[in-house]
This record gives sequence, structure tokens and C-alpha cells, in this order.
Amino acid sequence: SFCTLLAMSAISASAPGKVLICGGYLVVEAPNVGLSIGVNARFKTAVQSSALQAEAGALTVKVASPQFGANFAFNVTVNAEDGTVAVAQTEGRETPFLYCGVLVTSAFLQSCGGLPSGEVSLVLLADNDFYSQRNYLESKGEKVSAATLRTVPAHNPLVGDVSKTGLGSSAALTTSLVACVATALARASGSDAAIAAVKETETLHRLAQAAHSIAQGKIGSGFDVFTAVYGTSVYVRFPPSAVDTLMSGSVPTSLSAAAVRDCVDLAKPWVPQRPVVVPGLPPGVKLLLADIHQGGSSTPGMVSKIMAWRKSVASEPDNLWNRLAVANQNYLSTMVELHAAAAADRADYDAALALLAGTPCDGWDAIESSSAAVALFRKMRDAALLSRGMLREVGQLAGVEVEPATLTPLLDATRAVPGVIATGCPGAGGYDAVFALVLGDAATTAVEQMWESYSGLEVCPLLVREDAQ
Repeated sequence: SFCTLLAMSAISASAPGKVLICGGYLVVEAPNVGLSIGVNARFKTAVQSSALQAEAGALTVKVASPQFGANFAFNVTVNAEDGTVAVAQTEGRETPFLYCGVLVTSAFLQSCGGLPSGEVSLVLLADNDFYSQRNYLESKGEKVSAATLRTVPAHNPLVGDVSKTGLGSSAALTTSLVACVATALARASGSDAAIAAVKETETLHRLAQAAHSIAQGKIGSGFDVFTAVYGTSVYVRFPPSAVDTLMSGSVPTSLSAAAVRDCVDLAKPWVPQRPVVVPGLPPGVKLLLADIHQGGSSTPGMVSKIMAWRKSVASEPDNLWNRLAVANQNYLSTMVELHAAAAADRADYDAALALLAGTPCDGWDAIESSSAAVALFRKMRDAALLSRGMLREVGQLAGVEVEPATLTPLLDATRAVPGVIATGCPGAGGYDAVFALVLGDAATTAVEQMWESYSGLEVCPLLVREDAQ
């Protein structure tokens, strides 16, 4: 989950990226569930310098982004007559996620007793895995591989036109910025109500969801922002109506402080009950991700086609959409059972993991074992394969390459590596990336080597893993 340091001299907030490994497309509709893994690639926003005072007056928020060689500045003003807060960008190219993060957060702080005045300067840093490092490595005469990626300096400046790796950079950026700005302004204001409000994780979550939605010009599923706040999560979508009151069809120049406060009011539950709680991947199960260098996929267009198909079959009993929803829930329930098995008898669990890690998962049925954990790993394997196959079929029926035919052989070859329990195309699918869930370190190394030597596609293992924070 996101982390915040509260000393005024060193206020910072960081937020993880995400990989949705179960629930693609279905998470657009509650109460369907998705499992989003928080990864150890993070965005960090930190206060570099602060000259803020509690008295009301002119407020400037500056943001430096050394990786992009860019600087931004935002002037915040309050209209005492109508209670609105306005933000004007005075430096840097248009950046809706930064702009909306400052606007929404400032409006909320104004509703908590008033904004401070003065100037605060922030620095924004992204871990390397959010962006392709291909240009940098090739400029050094090196090929892209797991080994060369490990040599890239932290927070490396980006070289040329750089593609994203699909880890939810805008959500992690927005969340870290909102948490940092909210903390800095609340502490400077001296308002006990403001300081108490920004200590509520769910308040920061809602502010980030609102800012991200306004910046995008639409209310997305929200799992990326939720993961940036809470880390690995079973996600159920919040009601779009909760944020719709702040949407105006374009990025606004001002917001009502009262409207923002009402939007994030914790007395109004967004998701009263989550049907499954998974504390993370089962012990010993590791997430691997690879970037596919074959163009990108247009997620909004893919979602609209899938949802049009979903609407066309809604009246059919036992339709594929509903069956996939049940399959996904069963998949997650199996992970819950594996966590319980590890807690009940860790020796048996670890022995089962070691026993299976050296064999391709389709050969696990031939292994003689009475271990409850072995049976559960087989169950997870079957559940993962069923969900992957059903989601692929949804894409085929909707005319969307959720699992492109050119990636299916790669996913099947990956699944045949000893110790691999599941493979798939994360999130909305398409050509952007593939993931694998593997048992142990040996399988991790074997998959990375297989990806790097795979012929026909440029497959680059990323260094991200599930985040322990």
C-alpha cells in the first residue's frame, strides 16, 4: 500500500503500481471481483522545500520531475464568496493528473478549515519499471534483458519517446501526489480537523479516485488507484455516482470545496462488503511480468466492445459473462484456502511447494501425494486455466484480442516451464504484457531465461514483483 512520512522536513508519499491478474473487464461492474497485485515499482512524491504558513493567502505548489526534465507550477486561489478553489498552471506543459491532484486536494483542505499560504516545492520520482528502458540500454550498446535492467540507475532519466509498461503509472503518480500534498498542506494549516482527515487512508483513496477520474475525463473501474492506496487487493468497483458530481466533461478550472468534501465523505460507504479477502499471493508464489515489444493496445476501445457484447447476452441465462464471474470468485477462494493451509501446517505447505516446483503443472496429477496443499495447488492451477480460457473466449465473441493469438503460444510455453502455475495477459489484455505465477526461485530464473530466448517475439522480463508493503 502507499507509504507516507509525516515529519514536515521530510514529507513524502509513495504508491505502488498494479497488475490485474484476475477479473479483467468484469471489474467494471460491481459486485464482480478482481485480484490486483500491488508491485514493488512505486511512484514517490516528496517535499523538497516548504515556505508555508497557516494564514490564508496566495498558495503555489511546484513539482519537479527530473526523469522527464520538467518543472511544473500551480497557483491555488480561494473564492471566499462561493467557496470554490481554483488552480492555474503557470509553468510546464499541461499535465492533467498533476493539475487535478492539486485541485481536488486543495479544495478538500479548504473544506477542512482553510488552506495555508506560501509555496511548497515537490519532487516526483518513478521507479524504472513503469517505463521501457529499451532506448537507454540501446544507447549504451546493450540489449534489454533482466540482467541489463538491473544495471540501470534508479529513477533513470527517460531517453527519447518512451512507452509505458502498463503498471498504472497515472494512478500511482496521482495517489502519491495527493497523499503528499494533502499531508503537507494539512500540517501547515495547523487545522486539527485537516490533519485528522488526511490520516484516514480511505479519505486519501477517495481524493485520488476523484482526481484521477477528472483528469481522465471519465470514471474508470478504479482498481489501479485502489491498488496504489491499499496494495494487493480483491477489488469491487465503487459506484460511479460517488464521483460523478465532480465530473463536468472537461478538466475544470475550479471546484466547490463543499462538493469535494461531500464526495469523499466517509459516512457514505462506497463498497459496503467485499465478498473475498485475499491477503496477497499464496506464500512462495511469485509474480513475474514481461513487456512485449509489439505495439500497444487501446484499452478504452477494447472495453467498449467487450461491454457492448456483455449487454447483448445479458438476458441469456447462464451466459459466459456470469460463468466467468463465478470462475474468478472460485479462483480467488482457492488462494484463500492456500493461505489457510500454509497457516495450519506450514511444513506440509512448504513440502508441497517444493514437490511441485520441479514439475510442469500439467504433470502434477501424476505425482502421488496425500498433502492437502498439493491438492489446493492443483485446484488453483485448474481455476487459473479456466478463468484464462473463458476470458479469451469473451474476447473472441466480442471481437477483441484479449489474448492475441500470437501470444497464446508464448503463454502456453511459459505454463509448460516447471513450477509455473498460471499465465495470462494482465488487465485488459492485448499486446502489452504477459504474466506468470510461479513456485519458488528456480522457476523464476527458468521463466526469465525462457522469455529472453523466445523466438518470434521480443519478450523482455521486467524486474517487478509483488510488493510486500
